[in-house]
This record gives sequence, C-alpha cells and structure tokens, in this order.
Amino acid sequence: MKYIRKIIPAVIFLFSGLLASAQSEAYFNAMEAYNAGSRSAYGLFKDLVKAEPKNDAAYYYLALLSEDFLEKEAYYKQAIELDPGNFWYKYALASDYMTNQDAGKALELFEELIKEYPRRTSLYYDIVSVYMANGDSDKAMEALDVIEAQTGKSESLAMARMQIYMQKGEQKQAFDFLKEYYKDYRSPRLACILADYYAGMYQEQEALNYYEEALAMDPDCVEASYGAAHIYRSQGKYDMYFQNIKDFLKSSVVPPQTKVEYMQDMLGSGQFVQVFAPQIDSLMTEMYLSSPTDSTVTGLTAAYYYQTGQIDKALEVYETIMENNPDDAGAAFNHCLIYYYSQDWDNVINHATTAIQRFDMPLDFLQLRGIAFWQLKEYESSMEDYRTMLALAPKDSAVALNSYTAMGDLYHIFGDTKQAYKCYDKALRINPDYAPVLNNYAYYLTEGYDQPRKRPDATLRKAMQMSLKTIQQEPDNPTYVDTYAWLLHLVGRDVEAKAMFKHAMLYGGKENGTILEHYATVLQTLGENDLANVYFKQAKALGTDE
Repeated sequence: MKYIRKIIPAVIFLFSGLLASAQSEAYFNAMEAYNAGSRSAYGLFKDLVKAEPKNDAAYYYLALLSEDFLEKEAYYKQAIELDPGNFWYKYALASDYMTNQDAGKALELFEELIKEYPRRTSLYYDIVSVYMANGDSDKAMEALDVIEAQTGKSESLAMARMQIYMQKGEQKQAFDFLKEYYKDYRSPRLACILADYYAGMYQEQEALNYYEEALAMDPDCVEASYGAAHIYRSQGKYDMYFQNIKDFLKSSVVPPQTKVEYMQDMLGSGQFVQVFAPQIDSLMTEMYLSSPTDSTVTGLTAAYYYQTGQIDKALEVYETIMENNPDDAGAAFNHCLIYYYSQDWDNVINHATTAIQRFDMPLDFLQLRGIAFWQLKEYESSMEDYRTMLALAPKDSAVALNSYTAMGDLYHIFGDTKQAYKCYDKALRINPDYAPVLNNYAYYLTEGYDQPRKRPDATLRKAMQMSLKTIQQEPDNPTYVDTYAWLLHLVGRDVEAKAMFKHAMLYGGKENGTILEHYATVLQTLGENDLANVYFKQAKALGTDE
C-alpha cells in the first residue's frame, strides 16, 4: 500500500488499520517528531525505511529533511519508484531541481506532470518559470496561452506576459500588449502600470486618466493616489494634490518608514512648507493617526510640532511614545530636549531623572539635568551630575572636556578660583584650543585688575594669549571679542579696544549689558564721555553679569 498521496503540512492522519502495531507506532513517532521540528525525525525515518523498505512516505520525508541535494534527490526518486503516480513526490522533486538551478531536469518532470494532469493550471505557471530560466520565451508564451484558455484573462497572466517581454528587452512591445489587453481586462494594478509608463514618458494627462481609472475601480489604491498627487502638483492643482497625498499617508498599506521618508523630503522644501503650512500640518496629523505607535512616525511628528511652535502637541506625541516604548532612550532624550528648549527646567529634571534611573550610561541625561540644576541655581546638584559623568566615562575625552569645563565654571561661581583653574587646565590638556574654556579662563584672570596697566604682567599676557585664540577661531563671536577687547583696555590699548567693541556691536553686543558696560568704560577712558554715558545707561537697563 502507499502511505501518502498528498502533502498535509501540519497533521498526518493514518487511514489504514492494517499496519502492524510496531510499524504504525514507528511511523507515528517519526511524524510526531517531524511536525514538532525535532532533529530526531531524520533518524526515526531512517530506522523506519530499514524496517519498511517499501514505505514511500518515509523516503519522501527523508528527502524533505536531507540537507545534501544528491541524497535528497535519491530519496525522492525512491519514493517515486515506489509510488509512480504520486503527484506531490514528483512536484517536490521538480521544485527542488529549480531551487538547485537544474532547469533541465525540472523541465522534464513538469512536462511529465502536465501530461498526467493537463487541467492543473498551477503547473503551467511553474513551467513558465522553467522555460524562462532556459531562455525559451516562445514556449513560455504557449504555456500562458493554455492557462488563459482554461481560466480566461487575468491580471496575473497579463503580468506574466509583461515580464516575458521585459526580460527579452522588448519594453515597447510589453506596453503595446498591455494597452490592448487592458481593453478586455481591467484592474487597478494594470491601470497603474500603464499610468506609470505614461508618466515616465511625460504624457501627464494620459497618465492621470489611468490613475483616475484605477481609483474609480479601487478608491483605496495607494499607488494611484500617489501617482495622481504628483501630477496634480506639477499642474499646480494643489487642492487635488493634497487630497490624494493624504490618502497615501493615511493608508495602512504603506509602510510607516515610507511615509516618514516622504514627509522628510517635503519638509526639506522650505518655501513650499511656508506657503502650504496648514495643509502640511494636516498631512502630518494624518500620518501620525495612521501609525501612532511607530517610533519613526511619532519621532518626526513630534519634531515637526516642536519646530512649528506647537509645543503642547509635541509633548503629547512624546508622552504617547514613552507609554508605548518606555525603553526608547532616543525618544526619552528628545522628550527632555523639548522641555530644555522651552526652558522648563523642573520638567527637564523630572524626566531626565526618570531616564537616568532607567538607562545604562545615561550621560546625555546627566548633562541635561546638570544644566537644568544650574539654571535653577542648584549648583551643588549640577556639580554632582558632572562628577557622575566623569566617573561613568573616565576615558571618554569628550565627556571629560565637557565636564571639566562645566565644573570650572561652577567652581568659579562657588568662589573657588584655585579649583576652577585646575579644571580649566585639565580641559585644556584634552583640547588646548577649546574656545569656551579659553574665553572663560582668560576673562576670569582679569577679575583682579581694576585699573589698566602700562605693562602687562604674566597673568595678563597669559590671558591675552588664550583670548587671542578664541577670536582667531570665531572673530564674530561678541562674547569672545568682548574678552579680548577688555584685555586690550587693561593693558592700555584703548584705541584698539574701541575698534574691537564696535565690531562686537555689529554681532549682538548691543544685547549684552556687560559688553555695553565695558565699551562705555573704554569710551570714557578715551574722553568720549557723552557717548560713554549713553552706553552706561543701556548697560544698566539690561543688567550685567558681574
């Protein structure tokens, strides 16, 4: 008797009660192991064919389990020899021949199967692939003719014929065929293929006609919505563009990443975004509502809301992100950043603290919290965060540079000049040209000087060397220019200092009370008292850092 006539992927039923109980049990155990994916199945079937050398099903399963192709082929042939009328044995071997790129042997078996099962349409699709692998496009077309005669016209047949033409390099013939075929058989996909073809030929109206036909057949056809949208945009019909692209963005068929990439490209078109801000806002909302738990979608949406000043919406999105992805460190950091840029220091501290407790190596969160503590004048807490950063990453030069810089400034606030300078020296050993440290270090060195000196001492010379480096790097930075100009004043070079301060005024110096006060002092020294008084008043109105 034959043990199998058809593949049953999950459960195998034993229909005969004629098997000896020992053989039935062995077959059952082997099948149980096979269905469970156990490695023992191969050995059990090997034992089974020793006990039952005419068990065709056992050879078939050995073929399925074997990793060596020659061995696999031998087992299939043994199963076929025992049961030559079994369709599935031959079909499996033919399919494996194709997988092993032996189209010749596959063709022999498929042709044999077609003779035995001429009404089984799926075989003709299989043999089309074999013919194409052998480069025999004419026979492939003949096989498609048989299918069409049996089943009628279909989208899959049209696509198969198109593929054959395209593989032969006959693009024009392919689309000529499809245009004729489409007259008798229409589908949204075929309409979109023709539309894309005409769009590529810059025949926009013809392309739009096909896209509209596709949408008439299937209003949810995203390929047609997308294609039509861009034709409407090129024609300046922006209401229709936004209507169609909105359908594309809210579709559940389109992958979230594709939507994000599309909107990123759109947001990069600055003038377009400004002109159509309300419509783009609506598109972002549609995209977000279609995938509210996808991190790429929510991340872009939150960033967009923040950049357009919709802070509350941005925070709502990030709260949703954190609810759905509590272990997303990037989202948590961006959430904190929104509070940071909004100068909501209490919330920066609260959310950064949660992140510090949740994530390993929370250096970025420690830095944000350290800055927030600083802004709230909780200087000891800020210092502690920078010390923690150093302890967590002792060999990270970037962390060390940032931490020593901040700690130097904090020690200066504490009035501990000695420790401040030690921290600055450590920072400069890491990067001798680091402008923020050079500027602050140089400026603080001037604090012991109330009056200009005829000759600069060693401290002022050191300060000038450091400050000069900063303006060489950033000549238009008003803070750096102020420090160097003030040093020029302290060494009696007020004419040069005045010129430097005038330069600083052009780049934001007028908004800083300390810079205005320094400028007024230089003008007063030069005898320009009326103008000096004007700047002293402006400085007083703004307030100074001193």
